[in-house]
Amino acid sequence: MASTVFPAASAASKTAFRTTLTSGTSYTVPAGVTSLNVTLYGGGGGGGASFGSSDGGEAGGGGVISSIITTTGGSSIAYAIGAAGTGGVGATGGAGGDTTMTGATTATGGGGGPRGGCSGTGGQSYGFNVSGGGGSNSSQQGSGGSGGIGSKGKIDIEYWA
Repeated sequence: MASTVFPAASAASKTAFRTTLTSGTSYTVPAGVTSLNVTLYGGGGGGGASFGSSDGGEAGGGGVISSIITTTGGSSIAYAIGAAGTGGVGATGGAGGDTTMTGATTATGGGGGPRGGCSGTGGQSYGFNVSGGGGSNSSQQGSGGSGGIGSKGKIDIEYWA
């Protein structure tokens, strides 16, 4: 996890900080910070496997949700990063995992792509979503390629200090 410093966000001479969480289970709020703007990204679903002469279905991308969390400096906030959906091997792809953070709305994972069929179902989305895996191609009847893996979820945090 790395913080990036940006120029002053307002006339109050505060500096904006941004952090991206891609692993772990707990975030410690910096001293003096009373609110966080968070954007949660659910994990993308895995693509479906091909079946016969039908290509595997593409999976849905994970949902994207933004929330504002009121907090106090030094407190610890629990979270979970949504897992990437697994690619289908002779079957439907796995769904992406939900990304959660205490005090924020959950970003649902994308649905897995169907075996040899249509596109998977996406999670709720309010902006750019985490991509789902592509379905496998079937160049001839009887082939059974595996679907692609979805993208892992993440959490973007922004605050001013």
